[in-house]
Amino acid sequence: MKKPTDTSPSRKSSKSGNDTKNKILDAALQTVKNEGLVGTSARSIARTGDFNQALVFYHFGSIEGLLLAALERAHERRMDRFEHDLATVTELQGLTRIAQELHASAEDPDQAALAAIVAGWSATSDNGKTVLGILQPWNDMVSKALKRVLGDHPLAKFIPTDDLAHAIAGLFLGIEILGRLDPSNQQADRIFAVLNNLASFGTPLLHAMESQLTDQIDPSPA
Repeated sequence: MKKPTDTSPSRKSSKSGNDTKNKILDAALQTVKNEGLVGTSARSIARTGDFNQALVFYHFGSIEGLLLAALERAHERRMDRFEHDLATVTELQGLTRIAQELHASAEDPDQAALAAIVAGWSATSDNGKTVLGILQPWNDMVSKALKRVLGDHPLAKFIPTDDLAHAIAGLFLGIEILGRLDPSNQQADRIFAVLNNLASFGTPLLHAMESQLTDQIDPSPA
């Protein structure tokens, strides 16, 4: 027997509330993309989404609360999009390819807002710590990918992959932020070309170093 659908007022109210919150979050991301963090206010967000600005404070308490929720939403969608690719990376070129795909989606409201919010709050200690916490799962995924790339290489135990993942995330975030100052993307494209070339030498270089280290540790008998 088919279970009856719950059409109670409380269920309808909950769904309506979630729909409204999602609408506000989407409007916030779009507003940050179009107007930057400085131009983002309850009024501009409400204008983008065509709703009463009082809803911002009703659902999120403050503009900062809304932007943190929007940042988390954008980050989760980025994680969902690239989690599989990062989980299967086995060489350095795979990481640069993912970075290029992220850069190519810079006009997407999620990616554009993420870069703008992080850049705008970099000098605000309280928000900065919260933002770092939101972004940490991404760094963890990159760190796992690096460990997979290095594998059992003798150098692996000397390379702090967590710190390296943080540095890589900072590098690519910087490219995104500076790239917004150069709509032509020419410099960013050149940077990715250099990184691709370096990555193409990465795996062969690691193998060569591994052979050299192995010979030094356990030289073949004469």
